Amino acid sequence: MDIKKYNQIRTIISNTPKRIDTYVPNPTEVDYNRGYITRFFIQQSNDSESPIYEVSSQNFRKYSTSKTYRGVSLRWRIKGPLDTVFNNQNEITDKGVKESNRIALSLVSDKIKNLKLYLPNLLQFYKK
Repeated sequence: MDIKKYNQIRTIISNTPKRIDTYVPNPTEVDYNRGYITRFFIQQSNDSESPIYEVSSQNFRKYSTSKTYRGVSLRWRIKGPLDTVFNNQNEITDKGVKESNRIALSLVSDKIKNLKLYLPNLLQFYKK
């Protein structure tokens, strides 16, 4: 029984990437025309206080298949009005970049609770 458990642990460790290749997005004109980018983050699955890493979409697939990491992706607005926009009937027509990014963070905070501390600037990559 101990050998079987050892082999399971050894397989998990050998399939886990040893060095995390971090990534900093570089939005293109296509991204700005679309108004958002998708960002990918991972963290050790057994420690909610461990460092958070931003990774590329390709590496996200690699890390998220490992039992060692948990990952989230989020849609990050990079263009649009800064603040919430209302019409004449006082209805919201656009939540704005800041509120949209705050909501995106809150939607994934159950998986990586400190991500909002990693991303304090809700206007990162913003362009008018």
